[in-house]
Amino acid sequence: MNDRGNPGLAEGFSIFAVDATWPESRQVTGHGHNRATGDAHVNLWFGSPHFDPQVEHASVFSASSGNAEASDALERDFEIYLHPGEEPPASLPASEPVTITTDGKPLTFELWRNSSNRYWVARGHIKNTEVILSGSEIEPGELSLVRVSDLTSFSNPFAYLMHDLCAAIRDAEEKK
Repeated sequence: MNDRGNPGLAEGFSIFAVDATWPESRQVTGHGHNRATGDAHVNLWFGSPHFDPQVEHASVFSASSGNAEASDALERDFEIYLHPGEEPPASLPASEPVTITTDGKPLTFELWRNSSNRYWVARGHIKNTEVILSGSEIEPGELSLVRVSDLTSFSNPFAYLMHDLCAAIRDAEEKK
C-alpha cells in the first residue's frame, strides 16, 4: 500500500518485452493501471511502425495475474490473428506447447496457430504476470523475452500517461 491507503501495483506484476536484439521498431501501444485494485497491463509492439503483415512482427501483452484485460487481449488476438473477419470460437481450441526463453530461462507457453497463414497466438504465466504474445513471420520459439521497468526506449504516443505506471513498477521492484 502507498501512503494514501490505496493499493499500489499488483504484487509481482512485471512488464515483458522482446529482448534488445529485435531489429525493428519498438512501441508502447496500450496500457492501464487500476489504482483501486492494483491491476495493470501493458501492450508492446515489435515490428514495422505501420502494420505490414509481410514483415516480422510480434506483440507482447503483460497483465497482472487475474486481470480481466488478459482475457480480452487473448480474445482480440484470436479475432485478429486466428480468425480474421470471423467470430472467435466459443472456447479455446487445443493448443500446442512452445518453449520461449524468458529472462534467460526456457518457459513453456500455450500456442495456437492459424493453419492458413503464419499467424500465431501464445499465452504463458511468469510468476504473477500473464503474458499474451501474437505475431507473424517469426516463429514464437525464436523470441526471447526480458523483464523491463523502463519504457523510455519505446516509441510511445501516450508517454505522458505512462509516467505513473512506470513509477509504480520501479517502486514495486525497489520493495522486493
